[in-house]
Amino acid sequence: MKLRWPTATITACWLALTGIAQAAPPAGDPITIGVIEDRSGAATFYSSESVKGIRLFVDMINRGEFLFAAGAVGTAPGIAGRPVRAIFEDDENNPNLTVVKTRRLIENGAQIIFFVSGSGSTLQGRIVCTEQKILCMAPTNVSARIVQPPNNEYVFTITPQSETASSVYIEAFRRLGYHRLAFIVDESATAKTVADAYRKAFAAAGLTSVADEQVEAGARDTNAQLLRIRAAGGDVMFDLIQSAPASANLYRSVAKLNLKIPRWGTNTITAQPKIWQLAGAAIDGLLVVDNLAPDNPNTNELKAAYRKQYGADAPFVFLQSVVWDALMLIKKAAETAGSTDGARLRAAIEATTDFPSSYGQKGNALSFAKDRHSGAGSKGNVIVQFAHGTPSVVWDVYQPN
Repeated sequence: MKLRWPTATITACWLALTGIAQAAPPAGDPITIGVIEDRSGAATFYSSESVKGIRLFVDMINRGEFLFAAGAVGTAPGIAGRPVRAIFEDDENNPNLTVVKTRRLIENGAQIIFFVSGSGSTLQGRIVCTEQKILCMAPTNVSARIVQPPNNEYVFTITPQSETASSVYIEAFRRLGYHRLAFIVDESATAKTVADAYRKAFAAAGLTSVADEQVEAGARDTNAQLLRIRAAGGDVMFDLIQSAPASANLYRSVAKLNLKIPRWGTNTITAQPKIWQLAGAAIDGLLVVDNLAPDNPNTNELKAAYRKQYGADAPFVFLQSVVWDALMLIKKAAETAGSTDGARLRAAIEATTDFPSSYGQKGNALSFAKDRHSGAGSKGNVIVQFAHGTPSVVWDVYQPN
């Protein structure tokens, strides 16, 4: 009779003979991350990209796949030997719902909260973080107000804030000789929050607003707004629209009217591949201060893992990178603190400096402090230009350092 050894037994024997340690799988009660997402509001298109990253990266944590971050977080699967799970609630990018949905996540066992809806929603949701003394991460939000008092004690951000990006735009506009700006924005709460920060920064730098147009929800084109912008005679049009359909309509209208004014926008555009698909070639030429550089090896390693799961042509945007960084920070903080207690996690992150990041220019790292709950720096920004319908060209005029 021929004996057949189970594959698992053969593998275990081989590992024992060769001296290679086999990491124990995570066990015990899971560490639960509650995620506030937007499935139906203005933030849907970029929130869904973040959620795809969270689902994959939680699985990778449980398998012990930490890529370049292994040097900082180790190789042990899970967090502190425990499995990680994610649970989700939809706030519809409605700040009035965010507080209710955040509390529901905590009632359902969430020990840590991730906000991946709009910045306006996170500003409300962070109130619960303070009330419940629970650690909250807002990895994808760009508003500096999120980490400013009040109610900022337990919330952290990863993406460069709009105020940090503002300095990059200001220097680029200075080099190009732009002084007169035309703004265009939609009526969402997030757009208002982000737009106010940019307006303030640009005004402080001496840039003049010659037009400030708003696009109503559901508008089929932006012809009227663009005609007023053309009549105002600005040097550059600055797109602050958050909705993917509205933003795509803008670029199709620009092409239809043959508007020649230079176009710049925010990383909301690079975060939403749906805009690129809907706008097509009309988006080519647009410049954006983004957060991904093609020569960053950490970015490319994470991109390869993401595309292995979602397909070789899956758009990889900065949202996936900052979600990954936030999860790696959670693992490091929880294992350093030996707890998921909000105050102890907060202290561990506040003591974290030079943490390896998966986004920005090569060598970009995250640093925090008691008075610094945004870990991003200027090297997290990269100016890119759209060509062939994607943000594929690194601008050769200027890059921040």
